[in-house]
Amino acid sequence: MSRAQGYQPLSTDPLDNSAPAKATWTSKISRRVLVGVVVVETLALLAILALLVRTSQTCASAPVLYCTSKYSLAVENEVHVYDVGFSDGDPSPFQIPSSPELDKLWADLYDFGVSRITKDEAARLPNKTQAIPGDPGHYVVELEVFHNLHCLDRMRMALDPDYYPDYRMSISNTSSTSLKNRKHVLHCLDWIRQALMCNADTSVVVWQWDESRNTTRVKGNIAHTCRNFEKLQDWAKERILINEYDPTVNIEDDIVVPIIQKEFGR
Repeated sequence: MSRAQGYQPLSTDPLDNSAPAKATWTSKISRRVLVGVVVVETLALLAILALLVRTSQTCASAPVLYCTSKYSLAVENEVHVYDVGFSDGDPSPFQIPSSPELDKLWADLYDFGVSRITKDEAARLPNKTQAIPGDPGHYVVELEVFHNLHCLDRMRMALDPDYYPDYRMSISNTSSTSLKNRKHVLHCLDWIRQALMCNADTSVVVWQWDESRNTTRVKGNIAHTCRNFEKLQDWAKERILINEYDPTVNIEDDIVVPIIQKEFGR
């Protein structure tokens, strides 16, 4: 057979099965690799979509600031048992008599609560907040927990008018300071009511038999699922205002609250 007679060119017909076996096997491997890549990419895409859905569901019940900023890890749950606070062996450190020491304990809980956030974070809030005069690019906010503690502290003062005479709730006390504080305390009382209802704690209080007293007693020292308060304090302390906030200065900006959010207030 001559060289010319022995030559057979490769077919250009994709349906032609006359190619050598080795080439067919290689083609099958290539197709399997391609299918595998497509499957892996599809699974990866589905995983990303599932993560996005789960994140959006989680953020639906969390502060918008946490869900939209790089500081989302500020919210962290922990198991905590309350101080029962009765005199029979389980006092709380906050039950000492009114004094500068007690005032400091309370102040240390919240007196750094007014915070500064970036414009990017402010633009993602469900309600518009104000730019801080003298601190370009930053906006003023406060986590609600610190306002609640401030309110509870004012109510505590009203319970001891001998030590805090300006918080005496008697109607006969008509000084301007007392009238102002009375309105403040009444605001705080109802605010705490709403906060308790909003953040309804469904931890289950139990009753247990007490052999020493031969009776069933309520047990309040149960486990609660709580947000890590120290983490929230750290978040606020890292963003404490760098100067005193001046509420008399209005700074215009280009932040626009989405229409869907305007019904909740500006």
